Formats: sequence, C-alpha cells, structure tokens
Amino acid sequence: MATSGSVDFTRTVRQIATAALILIGARALGEDPDAEEMDKALEQLNLMVKTWGADPAPKLWLKTEAAVTLVASTASYTSSPVTLMRKVLSARRRIGSGTSQNDLPLEIYSRDEYEELPNKLSTGSPLGAYFDPQRATRTLYVWPVPDATIAASTTLRVTYLRVIEDLDALENDFDLPQEWLEVLQYGLAARLALPFRMHLTDPTGYAEIKARAGDLYAQLSSWDEEEASVFLSPYH
Repeated sequence: MATSGSVDFTRTVRQIATAALILIGARALGEDPDAEEMDKALEQLNLMVKTWGADPAPKLWLKTEAAVTLVASTASYTSSPVTLMRKVLSARRRIGSGTSQNDLPLEIYSRDEYEELPNKLSTGSPLGAYFDPQRATRTLYVWPVPDATIAASTTLRVTYLRVIEDLDALENDFDLPQEWLEVLQYGLAARLALPFRMHLTDPTGYAEIKARAGDLYAQLSSWDEEEASVFLSPYH
C-alpha cells in the first residue's frame, strides 16, 4: 500500500483543547466542550506556550535571521524585526551587495558592558550590539553609531530566537512543529486537571497524565538541538 506522500498533519486549538478535556474526563468522547471550558483551555494554552518560550533549551524552529536597516546617527532600534526578538544569538554587519558581500561579526554586549561604554553616540562602523528585552519594548542598540555613509553601505544581520506567537482564537494553528502536538495535548490536560479537580477525583489518572506530559516535553526539548562539532584544546 502506498504512503500518503503528505507531511501536513496538524491540529487547531479547538482540537487540542477538546482532546485534553476528554483525557481528564471533563468531556466524553464525541461530546463538545462548552464556551467556558474552551475559554479556560485557550488561557492555559497561551500560558503554557509562553512558559515554553522562556525555556533555555534550544528550539530550532524559533531560530531566525533577519536584516535590520541601519539609520544614520541612530543608536537604538525598536521596530520589526526587533519587536519579534526574544534573545539575540549573534549579529554581523554586511557590507556590499550581490556577489561581493562581506559579513563581519559583531560582539554581543551584556547590559553592563554596554552601559560601561564611555560615549554611546560615537560614530563609526558598528563593532557590537546590545539587546534589551523589556516588558513593553524590545530595543537593539548598536555601537559605534553609523554615520550616513556607513548606514547606506551596511546592513545589520541578526540571528535570534523569536517569540512564540499568541493563540488568539480556537481555530488557530500552533506556532510549533508537528512533533509538539502530543506534548501540547498532554501538557494542557495536566494543567486543566487541577481546575477540573481531577487530582482529587482520579489521582492515579492525574499522575499518569502529568508524568506523560513531563516525559514528552523532556523528549522534545532534547530532540530539538542543533548538531555541531566540539573542539577541545589544551590549556596553556
């Protein structure tokens, strides 16, 4: 028998929420949840994926590269794609165009290192960048500040981990790979079990769901790692 040839399997928020409510016994198989149950599921899904986004374990689908257009005499940048950044991994300034492009790496400053720069508005070719992810605004600073000539001939390329997208509606797909769908289902079930009192009415079932959710998350966190060579050298 031939295989399907497709790799587009997915689940919406509604489907994952319904499956989780069935897992904890809040709904029977084939029974639709009510609006209040769906509101609670949507809330808990958003809380869960935002918590996952803060996990330091690598998530390769969130690793993104984007260009930041430099502006003469401008040290800080707050518009897209900076608004989508959670953590800056590396940056480089790209000089030239077409087949004559050259990338020169920038140093990524810590907050203390950036604050200790004596003149943050000194001009020149950028050598470093500092990313400041505040609650309301994300800001990327460059130093030295480019003048008009440098800004016109240079593009800042930034590799970063982006923020996981919100879940705004029950028909939304998830901003996660297919491999995370089962983790979503069991993770949501473990969260919903508490407000639905499953930990009291069926403690054994609750323990099994919670353990399954933890095992799946651990498996996916370790799976989503980039393979890279490790080089060791003697210390002198």
